[in-house]
Amino acid sequence: MTTHVSVAGLPGFFFWVRAILVLLYVGVPVLLVGTTVWWATRRARLDAPAGLVRRARAARLAGLAAGLLLGVLAIKLGQEQLAPATIAVGYLFGLLAAELLWVPAPTGPLRVAALETRYVRPYIPRWSVPVLLSAGVLAIAVPVVLAVLPTVRYGPFHPDALDAPQIVLPGGALQWPAAACVPPAALAVLALVVGGIALRRVVLLPPVAVDQPGVDEHARRNSARAVVATVLAIELFVLAAQATLASNGVSVPQPAGARLYLLSRILVWCGFGLPIAGLLVWCVMGWWKRLVVEPSAAAPAGPAAA
Repeated sequence: MTTHVSVAGLPGFFFWVRAILVLLYVGVPVLLVGTTVWWATRRARLDAPAGLVRRARAARLAGLAAGLLLGVLAIKLGQEQLAPATIAVGYLFGLLAAELLWVPAPTGPLRVAALETRYVRPYIPRWSVPVLLSAGVLAIAVPVVLAVLPTVRYGPFHPDALDAPQIVLPGGALQWPAAACVPPAALAVLALVVGGIALRRVVLLPPVAVDQPGVDEHARRNSARAVVATVLAIELFVLAAQATLASNGVSVPQPAGARLYLLSRILVWCGFGLPIAGLLVWCVMGWWKRLVVEPSAAAPAGPAAA
């Protein structure tokens, strides 16, 4: 009777486990990033063209909704550790498609202006390119490194040498999860490629306020920072998933190898800490800053003398 009840309750148990996973890996990122986008763009309406703010909000929330579906699908396929990264990938595609590609052409009277060559560098932080490339190369290199590392082996050990020295457990061997780290690395490559395309589109954006060039520059800077923040968040999520997976390759019992056990704990804590850092970067650096244009320093301070 007891066995029958426990077996009958297994489907309900697994349902609640999946529900908790969806809440942690999907619900928390979507709620935090969605709230940040909504609040930041709401404040931006005070000093920015209404169409620009509406398009930015719609693009980011639509991308977040697409990422939510991808995250749920990742959990459904048993890849819950990739769910935060897939959410950010959907968000990045939303930025590229709706905020940077489908931009309405400026309307109104024709104006003549000198051609100006723009570069991406002024719109993003100086440290961003080296950090993004370093994190991407690290994520790509992880499966290769794990594939060539030797198998971790440990011999017989005493689980409790003080109270039960007569108990001896056999040793074993642990395999590095090189194949399991390939999908996260593929997401990192995708993020770098799409992010590079999106940054290229930033400098090609048409003007949104011809009479206020400073508004255009602030808008491009906001879009570029959002792209950098999203790509860096994806890479941090990917590295967190790879650290958690790699910890299985050195998860020896503590009595069998103190150093290997310590290394596995460090990797596990990296798997917990890096997603938090990714969320903070995504929300803080991707914040839509208000488009406050400074008055021209050449403006006259008072009435001219007669």
